[in-house]
Amino acid sequence: MNINIKFNPLIFITLSVVLISACKTLAGISNHHFAYISNQGEDSVSVIDTTKNKVINTIKVGQAPVGIAVSSLLQRAYISNVESQDISVIDTHSNKLIDTLKVHGSPVGLALATDSKTLYVADWFNNQILAIDTRQTANIRKISIGEAPAGLVVSPDSALLYVANRDSNDVAIIDTASLSIKKRITVGKHPYGIALSPSGLLLATVNVEDDTVSIIDTTTHSQQQLKVGYHPYCAVFSLDEKTLYVTNTQADSVTVIDLITKKILTTIAVGSTPEGISIDHATQRAYVANWGSNDVSVIDTVSNKVITTIKTGDKSRAFGQFILAP
Repeated sequence: MNINIKFNPLIFITLSVVLISACKTLAGISNHHFAYISNQGEDSVSVIDTTKNKVINTIKVGQAPVGIAVSSLLQRAYISNVESQDISVIDTHSNKLIDTLKVHGSPVGLALATDSKTLYVADWFNNQILAIDTRQTANIRKISIGEAPAGLVVSPDSALLYVANRDSNDVAIIDTASLSIKKRITVGKHPYGIALSPSGLLLATVNVEDDTVSIIDTTTHSQQQLKVGYHPYCAVFSLDEKTLYVTNTQADSVTVIDLITKKILTTIAVGSTPEGISIDHATQRAYVANWGSNDVSVIDTVSNKVITTIKTGDKSRAFGQFILAP
């Protein structure tokens, strides 16, 4: 049987326009990066479009949200809520709350494995780490850790989890396969924030009571402590690993450290009581959540100057890596 199909130029043109439009739409979505900012004072998360530096949504979550972990693979943002003892799960495509995970503890720091299959949770008061299967969230493994675990970060190969234990004044290195402690490294007094360089070769702990950061070689475990501003809190490495940015809560500033010379490059004035900090490497901008002024300072990491301030919610913290880059 012969079937004759006649070419219809009108249909062809219409389909072409639709396909081009769809491609442009998808390209537009992929080019947009987002910052998820926890607002502890109003139980919400502000969503910032970092291409526009504008809040595009505010999402109600649990009580007293603190920690953030985001996944482009899952299109999820996880928020730790200390007072309601749970974790809010946000669909980052629709920016809607889709689930709440009860943990019956005091979740603070969050971190995701590289493949996003495991969510690690620092249970502050129970001195333990939870490992939650993100596909079957009822599947939770636990390990006792140091006193008052706070910041968490996972190695690039997901084999190791680094934990800052504030009241033990150390960093615990956990083997994620066996969920066992491989090593402890004594650092400065009251380590809280923790950051890992993109290669995984450098680890930084922010030692609140010492006004220092400990820079640790993850291969040799040797370290060097560097002075920063008053009451530092969180840190983030630049993509080229040449620079470290540290928030100073009681100095209303960010210290910029040259990691080659181990010297302070500059100190940048930001909002009141800066806490969480992350870098959008595509735009070379650092985002700083300011607890005291309820806003986010945006730093151009090329010039190391504040280029704008974005109003967010009450008591913005954003503790963790909160930039979502699809």
